[in-house]
Amino acid sequence: MTGLAACGLNKNSREWIEKNRVSDIYKVYPTKNLEDLFKVFPNGFGIRQSYTGKDGVTYELNVEGDSDTKEIKGDLVKDPIGENKKVSDVSVEGDHYIFSDSEVKTYWPIDSFLFQHLTINQSYLDKLKEKEHSYNVQSGTFSISYELQDSSVKHLLHKKKVHITDFKISGYGNNYKYYYARTLKFKFNDSSIFSESINKLYD
Repeated sequence: MTGLAACGLNKNSREWIEKNRVSDIYKVYPTKNLEDLFKVFPNGFGIRQSYTGKDGVTYELNVEGDSDTKEIKGDLVKDPIGENKKVSDVSVEGDHYIFSDSEVKTYWPIDSFLFQHLTINQSYLDKLKEKEHSYNVQSGTFSISYELQDSSVKHLLHKKKVHITDFKISGYGNNYKYYYARTLKFKFNDSSIFSESINKLYD
């Protein structure tokens, strides 16, 4: 009983979660050359970015990387939970998105992936103060939140004058062989939210 209790306690610690769940993203952040993602996910991958502006309107970008053609493409939708209206096709050429509707750039804040610009590793996380964490042994889901005073994310999202109020890493799945997903989410003091998720496609 003592051993089981110790094991359970260990898995509900910041150190265990970072080492056994969060550390997977070190393989992706950073990835400047997008084709290198196919080395991590040889059967393809999906990427979702979501942005809720200070006006409360949410847009969601979803693209998939095709392992055969090495193409990365998808679409951008408005109000994914409700109306789910497609507003533009999206393809990735070089380091940037190409939108079929150029008006998208008036409300969509970024034209590339966060992992092309961010480096996340244990050394980086060790410098951050943890706010809270959780881990579910049955489902394998986890989340861990940090205080983040400054980040290049603010520059990428054109939010230099606002503050990050929460930085969360969450996900499920414990290795790349089976189903896997990891999400980075940033909340700001202007009520806006931005997240980026990466998941392995089914074989």
